[in-house]
Amino acid sequence: MDVNELSKSLQKFGLLDKIVFAAMLCSCSLVGLYFGVKDYRKKKSIKTDHGTLDFLMGGRKMKVFPVAMSLIASLVSGVLLLGASTEIYLYGTQYIYILIAIVISSAALHFIMIPMFHKLQIISVYEYLQLRFDRNVRLFGSIMYIISTVLWLPIMLYVPALAFNQMTGISIHMITPLVVAICIFYTCLGGLKAVVWTDVVQITIMYGTLLLIAIKGTINVGGISEVFEKNIESGRFEAPDMRLDPTIRHTFLTLVIGGSILYTSHNALNQNMIQRYLSLKSVKAARTSNMIYVIGMIIIILLCCYNGLLLYATYSECDPLQTKLAKAKDQMLPLLVMQTFKDIPGLSGVFIAGIFSAALSSISTGLNSSACVVLEDFFKPFRKEKMSEKMCTVVTRGTVIILGSIAIALVYIVQHMGTILQLTLSVPTACFGPLFGVYIIGFFIPWINKRATLIASIVGFITMMFFVLKVQAEMALGYLKFTTKPMSIEHCDYNFTAPVLTMSSLVEEKQITVPTIYQISYLYYTIIGTLLVILVALLLSFPFGFEDVNKIDQRLLAPFVRRRLQKSNPNPNPDIFMTSK
Repeated sequence: MDVNELSKSLQKFGLLDKIVFAAMLCSCSLVGLYFGVKDYRKKKSIKTDHGTLDFLMGGRKMKVFPVAMSLIASLVSGVLLLGASTEIYLYGTQYIYILIAIVISSAALHFIMIPMFHKLQIISVYEYLQLRFDRNVRLFGSIMYIISTVLWLPIMLYVPALAFNQMTGISIHMITPLVVAICIFYTCLGGLKAVVWTDVVQITIMYGTLLLIAIKGTINVGGISEVFEKNIESGRFEAPDMRLDPTIRHTFLTLVIGGSILYTSHNALNQNMIQRYLSLKSVKAARTSNMIYVIGMIIIILLCCYNGLLLYATYSECDPLQTKLAKAKDQMLPLLVMQTFKDIPGLSGVFIAGIFSAALSSISTGLNSSACVVLEDFFKPFRKEKMSEKMCTVVTRGTVIILGSIAIALVYIVQHMGTILQLTLSVPTACFGPLFGVYIIGFFIPWINKRATLIASIVGFITMMFFVLKVQAEMALGYLKFTTKPMSIEHCDYNFTAPVLTMSSLVEEKQITVPTIYQISYLYYTIIGTLLVILVALLLSFPFGFEDVNKIDQRLLAPFVRRRLQKSNPNPNPDIFMTSK
């Protein structure tokens, strides 16, 4: 059989698959409709003026477990489901040490960010920047978040569309508007409550999907011993790589150090995540939710990594990337599902539902959090009179619709840029790296003033945006390449006539024409942006002058910094907290 004929024969998306997929989409819509109607009746009967707070923060009365599940669903997305498995298949198990980074970043959140932000009772995490610096720095932080969200949302859209295209043959650009329409519908109707509870449904589907793939795939290849044996023989099982070379894509130190900073900036100082922690009524509840989130993330990453090992055990003798049975690296897992579940009606629909669930959770989170930031940071601070509930509703819902529409258009660009796991962790760091540097100054370096911080953050953003886009361009053009693990096409049971990669070209070497600086691991991008902002701000403090630390409200500093300064400033001014509203 020809490879094209085989590909078409595997594209079986029957009636039961469609029913399963449609049921998932309907359940999400119904959750949004339920909370929308419930909130409408509540406002009508009580005539409350807290509708916007309910929409954005769930009234600060959300429950611990649903929020924890929502945190996992928001971070996971389809990127991790497809990207992590592909990562293991192509590059080996070194990536699994990212789990250590997740634990470290969660510890920072547990001890520093959660108690500090809960004490401030803020809605937008960027309100802190106005309390610590001024309105201009807050505006910079908010702009960075919106830019990063605009860059990130189309990646989230592209992932399920890619899987859907692999399994059904339907164009990517036909399915993406459907995903956005569903997200806009239930996000606009039910707000944070709808987003959180649909996340609970979606993360359940995700876990079930990954378990089904792992169990059925393992049975098909001959058992778990066969999976491990083939991967050990190919060198995919790796001990920690302790080399110090920053141009190596993944080493133990790169994953732990770079990954810790990256995940801290993405999770602990990201509106998407902090908004959920602040929707809980107490610090204790938020910390409990954080611990559940860590456990859930460890489980889901281990499942994804195991499925990556399963990919190699299945295709060790006939690599679909070289034969073009899989036309993109991140279509490997959908291909495995198509071949594994081809004789079981409905299970392909479960997989697609799982991938779409991951995307819907991430996109709805981004849209809801963006609506919060636009309202709290771009409208309210610049209006003298209080905004009416009707005006707040127009702003929040309008933001959701506009950003969703932009994401659809940007999918055309995303499909021509690198591996999605690296793409989603590197592109937004052009914003998160410099922004993380601002927060580090705010928490730990009280003598740097607001003017130096603002200019340094702008310099950092422009530099990192150029750097990251340059790297992605080099990858898209094929100039920047990374060495993969060995793969074979010696025992394929089908004919392939499409252009085939040879082993010498598959084991790719970095091109001499690419400057060394662009070969630095993407996990270091956040550190580079952070250090750049801190260094520039320190240098600018000499001509601009250093801040008098005794004038800073010590409650805006990290606990151990606060303790160091308490003797010199024992009576912080509580009025500072009133300036952000």
